[in-house]
Amino acid sequence: MLLCGCGGSEAAGPSFEVSFDSSLARSGLGAPTRVELYLLDDCGDVTLGERGVPAIATATIVKDGTAGRFQDALTPGEFGIYGVAQDDDCAVVAAACAPVTIEAEGDVLALTLSRFDAPGCAAEQFCSRQSGECVDGSGGAGGVGGAGGLAGAGGMGGTSPTRVVDGLIVHYDFDEGRGSKVRDKSGVTPPLDLTIDEPGNVTWSQGHLTIDSGTVLRTLGAASKVYANVAASNEITLEVWVKPSSLVSVGIPPDRIVSMSSDAGQRNFLLGQDATNYAVRFRTPGQNNGNPTVATSAASAQLSLTHVVYTHRADGSEVIYIDGLEDTTFERTGDTSTWDASFPLVLGNESDAGREWLGEFHLVAIYDRALSPTEVDQNFSVGP
Repeated sequence: MLLCGCGGSEAAGPSFEVSFDSSLARSGLGAPTRVELYLLDDCGDVTLGERGVPAIATATIVKDGTAGRFQDALTPGEFGIYGVAQDDDCAVVAAACAPVTIEAEGDVLALTLSRFDAPGCAAEQFCSRQSGECVDGSGGAGGVGGAGGLAGAGGMGGTSPTRVVDGLIVHYDFDEGRGSKVRDKSGVTPPLDLTIDEPGNVTWSQGHLTIDSGTVLRTLGAASKVYANVAASNEITLEVWVKPSSLVSVGIPPDRIVSMSSDAGQRNFLLGQDATNYAVRFRTPGQNNGNPTVATSAASAQLSLTHVVYTHRADGSEVIYIDGLEDTTFERTGDTSTWDASFPLVLGNESDAGREWLGEFHLVAIYDRALSPTEVDQNFSVGP
């Protein structure tokens, strides 16, 4: 469970628990994957299914959560708690409003959402889990379904959502199906194809590659185009679709998912897994190993296919997204002036071993700019 829109201070408002009517689907289309909660003076003026309701406090649950906390402390009294749930197509599938009494800070407000039927996004659009809006293929909001209205079909005339290609310099989709090579399909020359050191330690499947035991995937030389483009822009986006095999570190954490490095102590960047979270390092002057490490929230790494994106902007601002949603932010000082142009691109380990990561690779992409939140959400919605 992940709460959106949280401020920098610790939550102080009342907790809540959400349940669903037994007639509601719990998997597939029609199953709730996003719930908006509104704390109101009362339920008198609520129109079930409506979103963007003026409220005393709000919260949003995404992924598989059913509990959370309002951020604002409240005085004791009588209130109404209103909830509206959407599925992966932005359709409102459940809603309810109920009176509640808040007596103390530790109170838990319970709400059961009943089935509600409303249309979702048009075929030409995708549903933004970040906003609950229908969005067209270019990232623009579409039609009905915005704040204050039913989550319905968006405006017609858009195009099917596609992956963002502006700034893309490396792209592996792991669909080779066999062999010891992973091809760079970015279309940007020269291609940075990867060689698998021990092909017997991996398993090819349709659309992905599983590392079963320790090996390394690497370029047979410097990742020159990554160095040249990122050093010029001072920006980068690292994007992966991965499914870890374990939530226990195999070697010395973080276990390496993707890095540009010479060995375990010298790198330009890395994205890895540290047990139950993901971790990033990015080299700046005086920090050849990329410290400080920036980690995602506890339990953000799961034994399921996950979209992880790290962005670094020229002004030093960094964001890590999990499944299309902002998880962690950081401000880093320095630039890419001390990057080493000779480092190769390495996946699944370090070149000198000892940092192995085990699991499924479905996609790895690198951009020479920081993708926007809308672009990250778009790539998540398209899938690997």
